[in-house]
Amino acid sequence: MINIAICDDDKEIIDKIKECISEYSTEHSVEYDVHSFRGGEKLLETKLSFDLIFLDIEMGEIDGLKTAQLFREIDKKARLVYVTNHSEYALRSYAVHPFDFVVKPFEKERIFSVLSELSRYLTENAEKEAVIQLKGEEGPLLLSLKNIYAFEYTGNRRITVYTKSEKYRIKGSLSDIFALVDSESFVSPHKSFIVNMEHIDKLNNFTLYTTNGIEVPVAQKKLKEFHNEFSRFIKNYIRQG
Repeated sequence: MINIAICDDDKEIIDKIKECISEYSTEHSVEYDVHSFRGGEKLLETKLSFDLIFLDIEMGEIDGLKTAQLFREIDKKARLVYVTNHSEYALRSYAVHPFDFVVKPFEKERIFSVLSELSRYLTENAEKEAVIQLKGEEGPLLLSLKNIYAFEYTGNRRITVYTKSEKYRIKGSLSDIFALVDSESFVSPHKSFIVNMEHIDKLNNFTLYTTNGIEVPVAQKKLKEFHNEFSRFIKNYIRQG
C-alpha cells in the first residue's frame, strides 16, 4: 500500500487528482491509500506518514512552501509534489527539495507520470532498504527494518516499536510481526519481545541490552535457543563482512 496525501484548498483539484490516482491504480494494479487536506494547517496536524504529498503552493494562511518547511520537521522522507498555477514558483520550491512539480491545469497523464516515477523510486529503494508497513494507532506506519531495534507486546493487541530514538504504538500480535520481519535478523527471546540482532549490545544473565539501552528479558527456557540464533547471526554477519 502506497500512502498519498493531497493538500489543496480547491476541492475540484483534490477530486481531480483523486480521480487520476484511482484510474492509475486500476490500470496498473497498484494500491493507494489517499488522504485529502483542505489546507496546510490540517496537513501539519496529522500524525500520519506519507510516501507522496501533492501540495498546492498558493493556499490560505499557510502557503505550500511554508507548509513544506514545517512538514519537513515532522517527516523528512515524504516526497513532495508541488501543484500551482504559476510555473515561476518552481525555482523557489527547490529550496524544500521537491520530488516533482505539476502546473495547473494538468491532464491525467501528468499525474500518471508522477505516480509512475514514484513506483520506480520506491521499487529501487526497497531493493536497497527493506521496509515494513505496520498498523499504527492513527493510520499506516512505514518503517525501515534496519532502524527497528525491538518490538514489545504490551497487551490488548498493542505493541510498542522501538527505534534508535523514537517509539511507536501499533496494533496486532507478535506473531503478526514475526510473519513480516526477516527471521535472519530478528529473534524472540521472550514471549513479549522481538529483537533486531543487529542492535544487540550485550547479554547479562537473563537480560540483553540493545545499543540504545533498551533492556529485554530472555526467558530461561529460550536462553539456549537465543544463544544459538545469535551465534548463527554473528557468523553470517562476519562471513558477509
